[in-house]
Amino acid sequence: MKPSVIILSLAACAVLAADPLGIERIVVNDLIDDGENMIADSNLSSSNQTFGSKSIATLSTQANMNPYSVIAYSPSVNFTPVDQAGSNEPSYHDPIRIRGKSQSGPGGVYMIDGMPISSNPGGGKQLMDMENVSSIDLLKGYLPTDKNLGFSSLIGKVDMNLLSARSKAGTEVSQSFGSDDFMRTFVRFDSGKIGDVALFGSFSHLSNDKIKGNGDLKRLNGTVGLTYTPNNAFKAKITAIRNSDDHHNYYNLSYAEASNLGANFNKDFSTSKPTTANSVNYYDWNKQSFDTTALMGEVEYKPSANDTISLKPYYKKDTGDYWYSNGNLGSAVATNRVVNWQMDHDLYGATAAYDHEFSEALKTKIGYWYHKQLPPGPPSDQEKYTVNASGNLVFNGYAVLADNDYHVLQAPFAQLSGEINRFKYVAGLQYQSFKLGSLKSHTANSSAATSSDYDTAIATTALDPWASVEAKTFHTYIPSLYLGYTLSPQTSLYIDYSRTYGFDVNLFPTYVSNRANFVSKNVTLQQLWDKLDLELSDNIDVGVKTTVGALTLNPNLFVSFVQNKQANIYDPTYGVNYPANIGDAFGYGAEFSAYGPINEQLELLVGLSYNRYNFTQNFQSSATTTVDTDGKQLPDAPKYMAKAALSYHLGDWTLTPSARYTSSRWGDVANTQKVDAFTIVDFDMAYRMGQFMGSRNALFRLTATNLTNEKYIATINAADNALAASTTASTYQTGAPLGVYGSLNLKF
Repeated sequence: MKPSVIILSLAACAVLAADPLGIERIVVNDLIDDGENMIADSNLSSSNQTFGSKSIATLSTQANMNPYSVIAYSPSVNFTPVDQAGSNEPSYHDPIRIRGKSQSGPGGVYMIDGMPISSNPGGGKQLMDMENVSSIDLLKGYLPTDKNLGFSSLIGKVDMNLLSARSKAGTEVSQSFGSDDFMRTFVRFDSGKIGDVALFGSFSHLSNDKIKGNGDLKRLNGTVGLTYTPNNAFKAKITAIRNSDDHHNYYNLSYAEASNLGANFNKDFSTSKPTTANSVNYYDWNKQSFDTTALMGEVEYKPSANDTISLKPYYKKDTGDYWYSNGNLGSAVATNRVVNWQMDHDLYGATAAYDHEFSEALKTKIGYWYHKQLPPGPPSDQEKYTVNASGNLVFNGYAVLADNDYHVLQAPFAQLSGEINRFKYVAGLQYQSFKLGSLKSHTANSSAATSSDYDTAIATTALDPWASVEAKTFHTYIPSLYLGYTLSPQTSLYIDYSRTYGFDVNLFPTYVSNRANFVSKNVTLQQLWDKLDLELSDNIDVGVKTTVGALTLNPNLFVSFVQNKQANIYDPTYGVNYPANIGDAFGYGAEFSAYGPINEQLELLVGLSYNRYNFTQNFQSSATTTVDTDGKQLPDAPKYMAKAALSYHLGDWTLTPSARYTSSRWGDVANTQKVDAFTIVDFDMAYRMGQFMGSRNALFRLTATNLTNEKYIATINAADNALAASTTASTYQTGAPLGVYGSLNLKF
């Protein structure tokens, strides 16, 4: 079916999972009070969108643990999880693209209350229960200087605003169940305000069998929060989260397998333990288990009506294991190995800011951001195992054994903003210091006799000077600018500019895996390390925002100029292949969103987008071969996407059909591996009643996902420079089949 036909069909009838009050208006700096919460409004028009609490309840699926499931209905957002639980699979990157771009390096996309607390690889992908989130800010266009944080910001940010302790006491209980033994329980208790203090605590437990093959998903999450407000001039809050995530991975298809979904859609790992040597694809050797602890604080003091001082410290600790059979992640580890990637890392930091308002025409902000995080990435502890004739794992040394230092980012920043007649402006600037920690490799001097205890192995294994490097620091200006003009009370124009940044850490593991070849050419890692540069993207948006009745329309054009993009190239100077920051890329496209009530019974949400994102040059892949990449669409970046939702209210009932169309994609940068387009249709039915089982409010929901049982590729695990025949070859994961879910939510 042609994209134009799909788009017209979606706009006419389609749409999304429901809330008893329907789809909340998804707004840009025009938040709606849902009766319980009100989020601060920056009052700017742009392509950025804010999803409120009703939108979260509608769009977050039965799992209620992944913010990307909510923003997936925004134009240019490509997120399709591999199962109905909405789990992020695999663990080493976020499978989300925005405007064709993927996140780079060990930086996470989401933030909590403006704090960049997410990272990759590891756990904490589903750190928040969506019932504890008041709203979600999707920042994909204009990125203000105080939100341009974390190890990477290339594709934008997803900022979850925490639902702090309520001023009134209450309890919320939710129970969900459904296909593949899906079961989720959520409980939240609010103390209400007791003097100057208010407390809340929540607990959730989720379990779900895999949708194919053996294995399951188990998630435990506990959150507690305290708010202290002794007067109108001072407020403080602290939030603690403990998250446990244990789940078995899904098999990654090769392109040949993905090209025949009729035969391979349900292909997964072996369900029984092998009885012969060198058989590594057993399901229980492809799993991950992580425990994550997070602490976040916020202090705000207003010495006068025109002055505000704020401090936001944050901390996260993440430990666990990621087991996988080599080859299923495109690994360069020797064949017939099982790898245990052990992770024990933390990050911490803080932002401090001072705001002063001189007048409506001039408001100022100055601040400082500090952030420190321990790898991985790159990896430091990857153990190899062989499989013996009895089908048991035998320690075989290290794929990577290294002692890696902290990455440190810090930046003073300043911002000017104001409103002059019909004009609004915001101008900001960071001066960022981005330090990559030193890497001390011991891998080449390890063997099967090396201790499997990491600390012992590091202490007793000699340093490898060929694969070790000193710290490296980038100094970069990160500017941003927003200009808006109000044509009428219904219509405004805007243009904005933001620079975003990121860094891939692929060079170190690539060198370690191919060390013998580099040494034979007399090339040290330090020589290649010295050539690295920070990836930068300069992004411009131009758009209009207008209202017709209660319906908001937002057409938008955007363009991105990317420099120093990493690509795996052949360097004739050294005669070797390695990841280098030499690429230039160009992205551009158009978006259209429409949202709001059509009448008293109908509410609409539509998101349409066209995206182009490609390298602007060809790359040499060997001494005699050049890959034709100039102008080719990057992997897993669909040109066309269309999403729509329509809620129909009939008394206490709400009926919500939904649909998402994703056009064909490529699995490699040379555009030789094509993946077919697909459309997912869902339907949700909700019924609200009061006074049920002693509650003041009860909600029953029945949801069907993938109604047509479409067979499709959900996620392409691909580097931007992935080639069909190389160690960077992409793998493919199938999407979730038809699922049916029911839930009961009670508020007391």
